Amino acid sequence: MDPRTSILIGSITCALMAIVVTSLARATPLPVPGFKAWVVGAWMIFGALLMLGLRDWVPQLASVTLGNCLLMLAYVVWLSGTLEYFGKQLKWVPWLVFVAVATIAVSWFVYSEASFRARVVIVAGVCAVINAYHASIVWHSARKRDDARATGITATLVWLTALVLIYGIRSVHALVFPQGDSGLLTQNLTQIIYTGSFTVCNMMLVISFATMASDFVRAFIEVLATRDPLTGVLNRRALINAIELEFSHSQRHGHSFCIAMLDIDHFKSINDRFGHLVGDQILTTMCKKVGNLLRPHDVFARYGGEEFLILMPETGLSNAMQAAQRLLGAVAISEDDALPAITVSIGLAEWSTDDDSIESLIARADGALYVAKTNGRNCIEIAPALSMA
Repeated sequence: MDPRTSILIGSITCALMAIVVTSLARATPLPVPGFKAWVVGAWMIFGALLMLGLRDWVPQLASVTLGNCLLMLAYVVWLSGTLEYFGKQLKWVPWLVFVAVATIAVSWFVYSEASFRARVVIVAGVCAVINAYHASIVWHSARKRDDARATGITATLVWLTALVLIYGIRSVHALVFPQGDSGLLTQNLTQIIYTGSFTVCNMMLVISFATMASDFVRAFIEVLATRDPLTGVLNRRALINAIELEFSHSQRHGHSFCIAMLDIDHFKSINDRFGHLVGDQILTTMCKKVGNLLRPHDVFARYGGEEFLILMPETGLSNAMQAAQRLLGAVAISEDDALPAITVSIGLAEWSTDDDSIESLIARADGALYVAKTNGRNCIEIAPALSMA
């Protein structure tokens, strides 16, 4: 396939992909950070490839200067979208200056000193730099978020890396080897491979961005399915699943684990006196305190109302008791004068081979919590083993 046909087919395909992602952006049930910039970038790539493919058929101002400028600028727009996706912002001025200087240089080698070789070195080199920085952002940001293996991120990283290699190799090739009478649309092996490769990579990047958006929506829905909307901790459904897994693990290996059920003392009175808004603030503040004290593998969930449950995997009763005492003290310390001071009562239960179900274990923790309430609150009670009950 000759370079012109490859580029024009690529532009049409990018237009179709742009239509798809535009429709996807409108149909997405929640705003995906950076998605709009990816859509705009896809349309800019379409425009750039169309202008490049029409070279010799339209004025050089459109096909060379504007086409290359739009191509470089599209990569900057894509970069801004990815930064927004990861919660960051692009510093536009340096990148726009970078593209503007490159465009001026390209124009010089069109109108003042015509040189296809120089233009290739400049444009391919600039595109390689932008995409290399883009790839580094994806790599480092994904690692910090522990989602480096997500399908969309992996695909985006692969195709960005491919673009860096294609543009980098082409720039170096033009810098080192004479280009003769070659042009962008010359039918030689170098141009056929170059134009075909970067056209395919651009199309695949549009698909990769759409996949990242899909991953974001799916992850958000998964969070909604497993998290309490007010406090952000796990909900009862996710908690039961976690306890079931630990229960099965303990039955197979004989490892002990504990659960702690805690309840905010006099919470109904607080709601009646200060209002439900203050009650909600107390719940979220308490959850933050407790979450900061727990180990990474502990499971903290809202069991219902003002009751919360903590699963402590592979933890004996003595260590669980120490953890509960730390929680009791931390919750009682008021760090916000605008909120009333609170205390909690805790019921602690250790799994044993006599527990034939998770319901039995939770019931023992709940019974211990009831004892703590009747004994004056702001204290910890340990559930007796079933053999002693």
